[in-house]
Amino acid sequence: MIAPERAGAKRHLNVQTTAEALLAHIKRNGTEYFFVNAGTDFASVVEAYARLDESGLDFPAPIVATHENLAVGMAHGYYLIARTPQAVMCHVSVGSANAICAIMNASRDQIPIIFMSGRTPLFESGKFGSRNGDIHWPQEMFDQGGMMREVVKWDYELRDGLNVEQVVDRAYGIAQAAPSGPIYLMLPREVLAGKLDGADVRAEVPAVPAPPFPSPRHVATIARRLATAEFPVIVTSASGADPSTVAPLTALCERFGIAHVDRKARFVNVPSGNPMHLSQQLEDLFGEIDALLFLETDVPWIPNRGNPRPETFIADAGTDPLFGRIPIRSFPADVSLTTTVAALLPELERALEAAGAEQGAAARRERIAKTRASGVAAIEERVAADTKRGGPITKLFLSRALDAARAKSDIVVNEYSALPDYMEFNEPATWFLNPPAAGLGWGLPAAIGVKLAVPDRNVIAVLGDGAYIFANPAACHHAIAMHDLPLLTIIYNNARWEAVQSSARGMYKAESALGKRALAPLSSLEPIPDFERYAEASNGVGFRVTERAELESTIRRALQIVQTERKQVLINVIGS
Repeated sequence: MIAPERAGAKRHLNVQTTAEALLAHIKRNGTEYFFVNAGTDFASVVEAYARLDESGLDFPAPIVATHENLAVGMAHGYYLIARTPQAVMCHVSVGSANAICAIMNASRDQIPIIFMSGRTPLFESGKFGSRNGDIHWPQEMFDQGGMMREVVKWDYELRDGLNVEQVVDRAYGIAQAAPSGPIYLMLPREVLAGKLDGADVRAEVPAVPAPPFPSPRHVATIARRLATAEFPVIVTSASGADPSTVAPLTALCERFGIAHVDRKARFVNVPSGNPMHLSQQLEDLFGEIDALLFLETDVPWIPNRGNPRPETFIADAGTDPLFGRIPIRSFPADVSLTTTVAALLPELERALEAAGAEQGAAARRERIAKTRASGVAAIEERVAADTKRGGPITKLFLSRALDAARAKSDIVVNEYSALPDYMEFNEPATWFLNPPAAGLGWGLPAAIGVKLAVPDRNVIAVLGDGAYIFANPAACHHAIAMHDLPLLTIIYNNARWEAVQSSARGMYKAESALGKRALAPLSSLEPIPDFERYAEASNGVGFRVTERAELESTIRRALQIVQTERKQVLINVIGS
């Protein structure tokens, strides 16, 4: 970073308060929107926006969200498309507590969010901005930052407007440095209200540290083992978070005859229609695989389901290949690289070429084709069996109907209910799955943020009933209407927490009374509300679908309404 005495050109900001300086520095760091859930601590922020005509300052556009999970989730979704750091501010300790789940999602998904909250006024009296309401005593905590410290990269309390530039720039630098993630900045009300007589600031923000670059020696080792393998596989979970990596990774797999497997993919990593893409579960292929390269894969496999053979070569690569914020994670690797996927791919391609990997590529491609064909056949068998069985709408049937109805450029934000094996995603940044921490309530807020980033694209949120309830749906549909961001929400409604049901059955099977029950205890959500009415209450359109024959046509009709009438639509799909 540039030392203060060598900062170069300065420019003057006509700021009168710390709050104005804070907002100006947020915009100066490239953030277009300010996602807010306001409280009594926002008085100086409100005044700063009210004074814009007079001050002529440049602030990020405010986006009001009526729940903290919504505010953070929208910022998360916006980042997935825009790839620029986001700013969120919530209300003191209580607002921060509400946001912890969403911040953990952002942390595990490496989303750089400048998360801020007020802090209960420091003083009981005698200073402008000091306590003047009953809540200012019981809302104070001994260590407000402590509750966020576990899931952020850095936390700090602003002490004075004198160094707001340095604090904001440091927050942005830490949030963006690889591996990126959220930070937490606390803002006491008296400090925000502090008087400033203008501010001279650096014209340019400090540089963000360059991302890590792969070691040539380790890349050569990986290339040599992939080149000599009979069935090498590259496994990805989140390499496609950077959409620029999709084409070169796909080309590398094709050129050198390396299979690709998605491991609970949260992004489009390799087009699902590509011949190198295998839809099989990784654990089912361990008997054949003799070389593995994991790219940005937090959980490479489930040991209880299967393990690579002892002689299989294993490498992993990512900005944090050890995933150091996960307390216990003991997957072995022969080579581990700290790098971005974007930096690794051209180096790996050159190393594979030098290792003569093209010589065996034809034979590997033939083997991959046979394996892919068997996987496709297995999928079609399951589809045929589901169709023959009929009855209530299944997730499989929903996934196929949605894939048939959507344009391939439409964006799907999925929290559990869409099954990608039965859909096709060939364009980068058209598929987003819930973050690995799986804090419920992410999907709909994130979809709204995605829509904000690409207002002219169709965005489809697919959620389970439990995930939808966790999203504070009244707040979400209100935000869609308030900010004119019409999208399609599809709820797969089976009136239960299926994860609870599946976990219990997976552990105990029929060995207890659980095996005799149609529905496991603690998993039922009956009676379920009429979800479609949430959208209708915010001037949207609601549909309820109970029959298979109605589903695809209803999805098509819903997308047409979103596009032509610019109304939000919710489809309540009654499943099994």
